[in-house]
Amino acid sequence: MFSTHLPKVCLIVLGVLASGCSVSQTETETGAPLARQITQSAHCGLVAPGSIHIESLKELRRLETMPMRNLSLESMKGIDYQREHIVLASIGQKPTGGYSVTLDFSEIRGGTLELRVRVAEPAPGTIVTQALTTPCAVIAVTAEGWDDIQITRAENNR
Repeated sequence: MFSTHLPKVCLIVLGVLASGCSVSQTETETGAPLARQITQSAHCGLVAPGSIHIESLKELRRLETMPMRNLSLESMKGIDYQREHIVLASIGQKPTGGYSVTLDFSEIRGGTLELRVRVAEPAPGTIVTQALTTPCAVIAVTAEGWDDIQITRAENNR
């Protein structure tokens, strides 16, 4: 009788161990969201796709000397950098208007803060401004519980 139950017990133990390895978190210990979008801009000045992680007001002040002067930094100056950091998620330079980036979902999994963003593009044939743009999302993220950031594009996006 012991030997017939052993495979079931092993499967249950393995299942519990595996679920412990894949723990994910979608809010802080106080129930606040892991990430929240502060603003977005069509003119962030970041010509390549990527992100900038800002951990302090001092780092934010250094941005004032960079070519992203079309992005207002005022909304980022009121952040409590002990509790939250800022992430600028950029899709790089685009040939026209009509592009935007918005936060879709956030989760901490295995020490990595995963941010999923939704990218809007102008539909074919849409009348758009004929100007180079550099769209980005400005996202406040929790300062604790993660060691790395991964930004991905939401599925079902063009």
